[in-house]
Amino acid sequence: MTGLITAIMIVAGGNSWAANGLVTPNDMKRGSLLLKTTKAGKMVEAIQLATNVEIDINGPIARTKVTQRFRNPSDGWVEGTYVFPLPETSAVDTLKMQIGDRFIEGVIKPKEEARKIYDDAKREGKKASLVEQLRPNLFTNSVANIGPQEIVVVQIEYQETVRQSNGLFSLRFPMVAAPRYNPKPRIVESVNFENDEQWGTVKDPIPDREEITSPIINPVKQAKSNPVTLNVNLASGFPIGEIKSPFHDITADYKSKDQVTVSLSDHVVPADRDFELNWKAEPKKSPRVALFRETIGQDDYFLAFITPPKLVQFEQDEITTPDREVIFVIDNSGSMAGPSMRQAKESLLLALAKLRNKDSFNIIRFDDTYEILFPSALKANTGNLDVAKRFVSSLEADGGTEMLPALEAALEDQTPHDKSTLRQIVFLTDGAIGNEKQMFDTIVKKRGRSRIFTVGIGSAPNSHFMNRASSYGKGTFTHIGSEQQVRSRMNELFTKLETPVLTDLHANWTESNKSEKNNFEMSPSQLPDLYSGEPVVILAKAKNTIRSVKETLDVSGQFANQPWTIKLPLHKAQQGNGISKLWGRKKIAEIEGRYFLADNWNVLDQEILDTATKYGLVSKMTSLVAVDITPTRPTGTDYSSQEIALNLPAGWDFEKVFGPDYNSVPEPLEDASISSLHTLASRDTPLGDPSSAKVKSIPLPATATTAELKIIFGILILLATVLFMLVSRKMLPNGQRP
Repeated sequence: MTGLITAIMIVAGGNSWAANGLVTPNDMKRGSLLLKTTKAGKMVEAIQLATNVEIDINGPIARTKVTQRFRNPSDGWVEGTYVFPLPETSAVDTLKMQIGDRFIEGVIKPKEEARKIYDDAKREGKKASLVEQLRPNLFTNSVANIGPQEIVVVQIEYQETVRQSNGLFSLRFPMVAAPRYNPKPRIVESVNFENDEQWGTVKDPIPDREEITSPIINPVKQAKSNPVTLNVNLASGFPIGEIKSPFHDITADYKSKDQVTVSLSDHVVPADRDFELNWKAEPKKSPRVALFRETIGQDDYFLAFITPPKLVQFEQDEITTPDREVIFVIDNSGSMAGPSMRQAKESLLLALAKLRNKDSFNIIRFDDTYEILFPSALKANTGNLDVAKRFVSSLEADGGTEMLPALEAALEDQTPHDKSTLRQIVFLTDGAIGNEKQMFDTIVKKRGRSRIFTVGIGSAPNSHFMNRASSYGKGTFTHIGSEQQVRSRMNELFTKLETPVLTDLHANWTESNKSEKNNFEMSPSQLPDLYSGEPVVILAKAKNTIRSVKETLDVSGQFANQPWTIKLPLHKAQQGNGISKLWGRKKIAEIEGRYFLADNWNVLDQEILDTATKYGLVSKMTSLVAVDITPTRPTGTDYSSQEIALNLPAGWDFEKVFGPDYNSVPEPLEDASISSLHTLASRDTPLGDPSSAKVKSIPLPATATTAELKIIFGILILLATVLFMLVSRKMLPNGQRP
């Protein structure tokens, strides 16, 4: 991934730095990260950030509060911008800003209007916060006019659904936005032969490349930053059997059979890998059907989870698995170096071992180039598999992430009209790219009969790319975050590849009053095929529906080559909170999916704006903005702007991604000592008021270097040299001088 374009950490120019905010290394008496300014020899202390996460899970619905505490350790006025990830299906709807003992509620505004409100407040010296969406899973939080030594607390909230597969329930909270490879803009030249004129236009696949790129801390030179505390309150709705977190040590406190509180055993962890929580029901207690309803005004919103019966209930000879053509695409770019490459190679080798003799296969590897193993897909016999295994074993991670050419090569179908064979593409990557739209456009327009299954590798995969690519490709997304998960997750994936279970799915609204049929709307409007262990997840909206016990939602399809139908009585739906927000977020995602097959983008933009405004959600067309009406920065006082540096995701190799000569942030002070960052309040305090009696201390990462040891070592070498010279002088014959 070498060659990734990075943004400038400090946005400053001319006299934009407040004079009393500038320091030199000799001025510092505590551990700090200092950033260079436009004035020679002068630096400024970087904004310090800590995050508290509180997740409440009720059945299949999760509500998350993310509290970000920005501390300005300098003597100048600053603006901080923090790029952070969230689940790509999250419905972000709340922003609160705390200044001292005052709270300011954010409001949803059209994106350009929200930006103008924020910029005006920043210029007028007012404190303000702005939350914008860069991608469905990537956001920025900008906080203006943080005073000297001041703390500003910002809290956002979002809604999402719990993931379910093969009886395993899971929730993922991303903690770090991984660096993304951004392909260079292309220059398209045009020539007019009549007058010998020519001109060029630049087509940039990533017009927001600066916004999605943040400075990254080199873990070899600087300690990890951005400490996080996290707690989960889980009310599953059924007796919980097993509960685990594969990437963090956790402490589980059971309140009852179906309620448990989970916290991090280490209390505070650096934001360098995603947090994942998995839980299972007690044997034979896992629910097959769940139906929830929320009423807002004249509208009813429904959320349904339906798990089809297991295949063992049917005769095995009734289930036929067709021949398959499987194209494996493996990412061996620089961002995959280290554990990610080992996980990807082990996963692919295991996948090759799962192929049957009647299957055919091929392998494509890519970094900033791509290579196809065979001229066309070959039978999975011993000889061909041996060649493939040697090819995979020899792969090394290096270079950029030019994913598009490899995807196009994988979608090249030499027998597009073959209905007797399943064509499946298995994509193993961390998804660390910025040109997702190009990828989605290619999948939608060129997928044909292929099905795309994404396998996310590493500690912080790009879930937006993974989920959308598999959704548009009518496949599934599997995440492998550690080598311990390779075998179980790949076995689960190949069960799905071999047995597509539920096909031709559709839902019907059965109403006592047939004239109200048009008042029913469902998302997704067309249900996808399902694979073994996957539930049907339906969001629906209807007007004035719950009038009769006869009204049901009927879901039908072909299950294991047999007709299958389940009827959900609507009057028995449980009360659920936030379903309307989930409906709004799902509708926005569906509208976004229509961009690739339409040219009326302005119309689609307006649809997103209307939907996001109605349901109060952050989107590509809307933002949340909060402004304190009281100016705090004195008139005429300048301020500086900082992008908060992010940790490199755990397991990534800094030099493989950025190159050996790249320095993302200045080195910390050599004579610095460890100091306290600030305090985060307990969950009893809404936004973590520092004046609260219940607080937890979050230490600053150790930014001190080994300078003292180096100095002592240097002095010892100097003394040894002097001693050697004295001894040598005494040993020379006849009093000769050296």
